[in-house]
Amino acid sequence: RGGGRYLIKAIVVLLLVNLVYAKNIVIQLNWKYQFEFAGFIMAKEKGFYKKEGLDVTIKELDNKTNVIKYVLNHSDSYGVGDAGLVHDVLNGKPLELLMPIYKHSPYALVAINDKSIKTLKNLQNSNITIDQFALKNPSILAMLKSHGIDIEKLHTKQQNIYSDNELKRGVYVVYISNEIYDIKQKNIPYKVFNPHDYGIDYYGDILFSSQSTFKNNPEEARKIIKATKEGYKYAFSHIDETINVILDKYNTQHLSYQKLKYEATTLKTILSDSFVFNKYKIRNIENLFLILGMTQKHLCYSEFVYTPSILSKKEKIFLQSHLFRCAVTANWEPFGFVDSKGMVTGIGVDYWNLVKQELGINSEYIVVDNWNKVLSDIKNKKVDITPSTHKTPDKEKYAVFSKPYISSRVVIATLNNVGFIPDISILKNKTIAVGKNYSAYFLLRQKYPKLKLLQVKNIDEALRMVSEGKVFAAADILPVIAYKINKYSYSNLKISGRTDAVFNVRFMVRKDYKELIPILNRAIDNIGDNEKNAIYRKYITVNYQNGYSKRYVMFVLGGMILLVVLFVVWLVVLKKEILKRKKLEAQLEKMAIKDRLTNIYNRYKLDIVTQRQIIIANRYKRPLSFIFFDIDYFKKINDTYGHQVGDDVLKELSSLVASNIRGSDIFGRWGGEEFLIICPETTFDEAYRLAEKLRVLIFKYKFSQLEKGKISCSFGVAMYKFGDTVKSTMLRLDRCLYLAKQNGRNRVEGKNQDVG
Repeated sequence: RGGGRYLIKAIVVLLLVNLVYAKNIVIQLNWKYQFEFAGFIMAKEKGFYKKEGLDVTIKELDNKTNVIKYVLNHSDSYGVGDAGLVHDVLNGKPLELLMPIYKHSPYALVAINDKSIKTLKNLQNSNITIDQFALKNPSILAMLKSHGIDIEKLHTKQQNIYSDNELKRGVYVVYISNEIYDIKQKNIPYKVFNPHDYGIDYYGDILFSSQSTFKNNPEEARKIIKATKEGYKYAFSHIDETINVILDKYNTQHLSYQKLKYEATTLKTILSDSFVFNKYKIRNIENLFLILGMTQKHLCYSEFVYTPSILSKKEKIFLQSHLFRCAVTANWEPFGFVDSKGMVTGIGVDYWNLVKQELGINSEYIVVDNWNKVLSDIKNKKVDITPSTHKTPDKEKYAVFSKPYISSRVVIATLNNVGFIPDISILKNKTIAVGKNYSAYFLLRQKYPKLKLLQVKNIDEALRMVSEGKVFAAADILPVIAYKINKYSYSNLKISGRTDAVFNVRFMVRKDYKELIPILNRAIDNIGDNEKNAIYRKYITVNYQNGYSKRYVMFVLGGMILLVVLFVVWLVVLKKEILKRKKLEAQLEKMAIKDRLTNIYNRYKLDIVTQRQIIIANRYKRPLSFIFFDIDYFKKINDTYGHQVGDDVLKELSSLVASNIRGSDIFGRWGGEEFLIICPETTFDEAYRLAEKLRVLIFKYKFSQLEKGKISCSFGVAMYKFGDTVKSTMLRLDRCLYLAKQNGRNRVEGKNQDVG
């Protein structure tokens, strides 16, 4: 009995010791408390760390602490760094990069009280002193290097932007989210050089640990990551609440509410979408340090970057020991196809590229003639995966499937003169063309067994048969139909109805590689909404659908009048449906006729207007002219400044031209960097003068995104010849533009109606 008392006392003592000496995890910040670290703060304050069983202390930076040394010397700690961590890893520091917090670096250079600094080149003036800390930041280094600035010749010293509470003249590295606020408040002249504006896209804050900490307790690291993600999502969804928490408990810098609000608003635009690293972004940072001679080696991505989709050593070995052969057909647009440059592309391909990038695996594309060959090659293990298909019992005999990454309805495309189809079953006597052995065929056959389905070679043949009146309709999923109607200018086709058949797009994998499926599923879960929307917008520019036709509405209305009891209920439902339809039609009409990037008319609209204007000109013998132009050396702009700047130039040019033509002129984007102006009631000489006016205007205009600000355009002008066709008119116009290119560019060439 006495021994029992001692045993109980011993257990109590051990429990108390464990409580007193429970492991405390420290997260060492790389600066003082501010909104930048709101995710850590709110994860602690809202109990997200506690829910994961973690006791976390958030430690702000002091003058004595080196964050990397602290993390390496304390096994119970995690730290916050930036893209410079890659340099530390390459030079032997055993660090594990766990999670990107900000997708773009907030670091920038700012020149204060010095109007002589207008471009980056001015920084090499011997009288300008730059804070030496600027030359330790990867994004700043890359920006200077990209403009040929000799870093060795820069005059640098350690200096503080503040002196006796005043902002000193000089060039400093700043955090655009908060330090710009002070400059603006004092109305001091400044010039910002933001690496992101120059196409330099590196990470901001990064959560990291030592490799030993991660390897000894990977589950703890995953819990830290999970809770911190929740903290950042909460903080940026509840900005005012978070600011009040900082002001109340974490305001060691005595920041104002207004400054914290400015910081939060700025940082929200660069917060990571998925909190998962991009392999190629890390590789770009490595390459920078190699180019600058700051390291001599590359490292395997998975050696120092945490990949959440890979949970075990066995999974990592499986991925690294295989070259995955990914099969796509050449023409199932927009999910998988070969573009005009011979590159494999498409929605499914882009999703596979995201997964490859996250998992760090090796893969090659195998282009296959048709879908039946893809199925055969998967079955016979000649290929390992195909990125876009629907799961069916037949396929499950020889393949396994990931979870869906897209779900889409099968839709019906018809000629424009067919009204809206509210119930697919009414088409049971109509022939509907579907790609042979396509999943859409099996889905429709299962859902609507009475439909008259005709299997044809592929969806392209199905749409062509509808366009030529050989079948009543074609069927496939919405992205496929919408893409092909837009790309191939089927101006006589539209989407007239949708079915209840749902196509879940998945990765299909050969059956003996089933261990790949849980890894793929986790990778799919880590794809952010912004990434998904970007992929969809890249390929789908039209979703053309009419609502209920008048004939159908009148039929329903007539029937409902007979049912007096239900009349009021029907009226309410119909009113809501009409409002919804009008809103949808307005949106879809804009999508159908407007170019998504420039907001001017697209090729589809230009084709319709050209046909209409030629009919009018021919019937009433009225003059009609066309101006066709494109940007000279546009590829060089993309290669030099990046595609984002190229897009900005296209938008700025479109706005400039649109504001300098007549209200009766029709202006649109023909494709790429090519534009067309249709000029009704306009002679050749008048159109030629307008083209020359626009040429000079564009050449003199300073484009905001270009360092030199200048571009030029070449113009072709042609007048419609009575009795001519659209094709022959456009051919002459194209020849004129080609002549302008041949004769030196930045000029106008044309042929009037008397010239063949």
